[in-house]
Amino acid sequence: MKEVRTRFAPSPTGFLHVGSVRTTIFAWLLARHFGGKFLLRVEDTDQERLVPGAIRALLEDLAWMGIDVDEGPSRKDLEMVGELWEGAPEIGGPYGPYIQSLRRVRYQEVAEELIRCGAAYRCDCTPEMLERERLEQMARKELPGYSGYCRDRNVPASAKHVVRFRMPLKRSLTLMDAVKGRVTWDNISLRDMVLLKSDGLPTYHLAVVVDDHDMKISHVMRADEWLATAPLHILLYEALGWEMPVFAHLPNVMGNDGKKLSKRHGATHVSLFREGGYLPEALLNFVSLIGWAPGEGEEQEVFSRDELIKRFSLERVNNAGGIFDYSKLNWMNGVYIRNLSNEEFVKRALPFIEKAGLTPRLDRFNKVSAVVKERVRLMTEVPEMVAFLFTDKIERDLPAMFQKGIDAAKAREILLSAEKRLEAVQNFVAHDLEAALRPLEQEFSMKLGPLFGVVRIAVTGKKVTPPLFESLEALGRDDTMKRIRETLEALPSLQAA
Repeated sequence: MKEVRTRFAPSPTGFLHVGSVRTTIFAWLLARHFGGKFLLRVEDTDQERLVPGAIRALLEDLAWMGIDVDEGPSRKDLEMVGELWEGAPEIGGPYGPYIQSLRRVRYQEVAEELIRCGAAYRCDCTPEMLERERLEQMARKELPGYSGYCRDRNVPASAKHVVRFRMPLKRSLTLMDAVKGRVTWDNISLRDMVLLKSDGLPTYHLAVVVDDHDMKISHVMRADEWLATAPLHILLYEALGWEMPVFAHLPNVMGNDGKKLSKRHGATHVSLFREGGYLPEALLNFVSLIGWAPGEGEEQEVFSRDELIKRFSLERVNNAGGIFDYSKLNWMNGVYIRNLSNEEFVKRALPFIEKAGLTPRLDRFNKVSAVVKERVRLMTEVPEMVAFLFTDKIERDLPAMFQKGIDAAKAREILLSAEKRLEAVQNFVAHDLEAALRPLEQEFSMKLGPLFGVVRIAVTGKKVTPPLFESLEALGRDDTMKRIRETLEALPSLQAA
């Protein structure tokens, strides 16, 4: 078996979409499974839609997800297109450059070769002529498309022109797709499509075939929508006498409503998941399972990176569209968070805490990290849960204290008793603090939930925090007693109001 070489070939026109990520992951897993190579190729021939900084964002998103690249743009490539930044990785490879705008001479050479062998021709039709032709076809209720006016005109190279492929008028084609199986076109509906634009840059169709051949790509994974133009690519390989790679057209990633995933369903770009508190290994695991299953009747859903690589195969890719279920992703992210060591959890949570404007105190955060990670599904939930540990002044939701049987006066009694009991604790640790406060249940003949709720709000300000006793231990004796006294002072004024 020849070396498996796959690629991700994005256009730097915006952020990395989850649908593209799924295709990328499958291509990367296939290469890693067979010990092959995974390439990044930047398809920037649509110069009008380029977004400055998009290449950097693509590389950073891939690196964040743990998708390593064997061959791709070198620093020299990036510098030549004005996209080099400090700290940019040096990738490179034997088949560069890996940015299409730097390969225009190669595309022009292939276009000339296709003209010489009669598979392509020059066309000097103006946009006005083409628009008039399109309107006339529509008026006749014909399928719009280029009529082939320049097929036999021998337009000179000196004229401003595009290069078009000469599509066969009657030809059936068959593709053995690795996902869809046998796909047959009895009548190719494509007209003579443009291969090389008048500015000397290629269209996608020419560039992708030339690059995949030159870079020795063995397997091409791409979205379903490209299947319609697959006949053109097949004919290009045939006209050039090149071996065709294995094609795998992947169904769309869908929302829960069965429609193609878009921003109306929620976050769709990798950067938004990153900012939204998802772990990269959770997102990698989750997206890998959209349209791929490890085996018949297999119930395992949480896979390590190495397990995914070992078990991935194209034979298990489903031909039906996969669902992006946000609730399932949140569940899986929670699983991955709980599996982090306490030290790793703290390390990953710190950027979110700092982004929330808090100055973390590691001595306190380390004491609650184990219980906090059991209660969050997203890293963005951490700051609000632990904010009370990192500030001297808290805002208390005092009305939340008052449940059935507890008014301001009763809350004051509970806090006075809690204060007295806590003052008597020798070792201010969770186990001893719990032993000191549990007798409140018998003293007030009330359930512990509402009683502890009063203490919790007094000390942390909120009803939802880490477990009470771990919170008190992390906060420490002095600040715990100080906050209880502050609440006692606030309660009489609240009652008077």
